[in-house]
Amino acid sequence: MDGIKGAIAVVTGAAQGNGEAIAKGLAQNGAKVALADVQIDIAETVAAAIRDAGGKAVALPVDVAFLPSATELAAAVREAFGPAEILINNAGIIRRTSIASETFDTDFETVMGVNATGVANMTRAFLDQLKETKGRIVNLGSIMSVTAGPGMTAYAASKGAVAQMTKALAHDLAPDGVRVNAIAPGVIETPMTEATRANPDAIGRFMAHTPMGRPGRAEELVGPALFLASHASSYVTGALLPVDGGYLAA
Repeated sequence: MDGIKGAIAVVTGAAQGNGEAIAKGLAQNGAKVALADVQIDIAETVAAAIRDAGGKAVALPVDVAFLPSATELAAAVREAFGPAEILINNAGIIRRTSIASETFDTDFETVMGVNATGVANMTRAFLDQLKETKGRIVNLGSIMSVTAGPGMTAYAASKGAVAQMTKALAHDLAPDGVRVNAIAPGVIETPMTEATRANPDAIGRFMAHTPMGRPGRAEELVGPALFLASHASSYVTGALLPVDGGYLAA
């Protein structure tokens, strides 16, 4: 896709799951990819696999919940490759905690810190670079950006925030030539959803509302991510694109 080959892309949470798949997809289409993760050893393994396949990739540490860490990452990316043109805010965690739980406060703060504040921190850290390159931001929301389920207060709140930040940032950054969009995955076969997929009642609730009748694969997020990160979506900003097997259509 036009705008991917030769572009410098940053993917957070790239050590596994959705982030790994998107990072590999970008590299396979010619992007230079910075794989950013707190799990730096695993991220380096993925980066090495990309390089072995002929791609260009580097693994760099980041804790997106802390702005200084995101700022250090931005400097490292510029030094390694140059100014970023594509920012994929994928890093995310989940805590399935009832609001009555003794751990709710801590879990809520942790989830919001990574999933919501992390998007803001990364955007702030790379803002100068993205303005310089007239780049694209792709945030990873969720079907929980617009719906909810039991034990999902923190996660749904954080992903709702991602959807709203995407819209607000689309307004704020359009004058600088920067587009901001989001993907809303459904249940994808990654480590994060393992508990849900292992629980017959939980996965049954999701599949009952999923016309395609199955979980998605991480690789099925690559096409939508490439579309939003490329010039093929040049007149698209502020959008939330469901990649959910039809869950939100049911």
